[in-house]
Amino acid sequence: MNAGTLIDEIGNTPIISGGSTLLSQEFNSASFYFKVEYLNPALSIKDRTALGLVLAAEKRGLLKKGDTIVESSSGNLGHAMAMICAIKGYKFICVLDPKTPQSNINTLKAFGAGVDLVMEPDETGSYQTKRIARAKEIAASRPNTLNLDQYNNRDAIDYHAATTGPEIYGQLPDVDVIFGSLSTGSHLSGIAKYFKEHHEGVKIVGVEPAGSVISGGEYKPFLQNGTGLSFSPKNFDPGYVDYVVKVSDIDAFKTCRAIAREKGLFIGGSSGALISAMANYANEHDGEEPQKILGILPDNGVKYTTTVYDDDWMEENGLS
Repeated sequence: MNAGTLIDEIGNTPIISGGSTLLSQEFNSASFYFKVEYLNPALSIKDRTALGLVLAAEKRGLLKKGDTIVESSSGNLGHAMAMICAIKGYKFICVLDPKTPQSNINTLKAFGAGVDLVMEPDETGSYQTKRIARAKEIAASRPNTLNLDQYNNRDAIDYHAATTGPEIYGQLPDVDVIFGSLSTGSHLSGIAKYFKEHHEGVKIVGVEPAGSVISGGEYKPFLQNGTGLSFSPKNFDPGYVDYVVKVSDIDAFKTCRAIAREKGLFIGGSSGALISAMANYANEHDGEEPQKILGILPDNGVKYTTTVYDDDWMEENGLS
């Protein structure tokens, strides 16, 4: 019997085999594997990121019981932080925007979190930079309030390099290619840092929405939630990532729906984009030396039943 808290259950997620078939296509040179991060307690890889940020702050003496953490998040990091704060005895304020689904807001409130809504977008039409500025403003204006800054706080990279990277290597030491989603950049940069320093033969591929500018380019609005940004955060370290693939909304969301039927994996849009990129990579390299290709699936589909998995929503957005 385990006698700890849910925090003790963060991490140690399984890697499952997907065989050599992906999106109804059989590949001769690829074996697919998936690290199922939505089996973390708050249903995403952001459980790890949130915990790493909190532990580092505690180690530095920046947090004591009853203090408040404030963070900008579109969903998964907020849910993870709200859960951790409820367990550890901290207060939590999540800065959101009008694009945030009501179900995400309700989840935060269920954990006792406060919600602060930013209503005005920035010059690109994105709310992200305004949310981040608002989180910093709240932290500066209230006593015993800390903004951990998931976008630029390299404690998150260090935590993934120390924990998630070695965990993956222990499960699949002969992996050839690792695909990871780019949201704040920390989990993929941390994993990549570990592999580049210890097993540098592994190829690291980042995946972000078409229109996101984490790896550069011109910002354009996109519908994928919880991934991609209108700026390049400090927690994306391009020196550790071999290259980045950008995936359209329609490819990401159609892949989500196909993978649920084909593999029994109920995934969110970030994971759909990642698997679409994996299939394209395998197609380009089919006929070469066999490769083990791992996708780090960051999110669960339960948060997207009224969007990605809703036929009417897909049609209304020109994605059917």
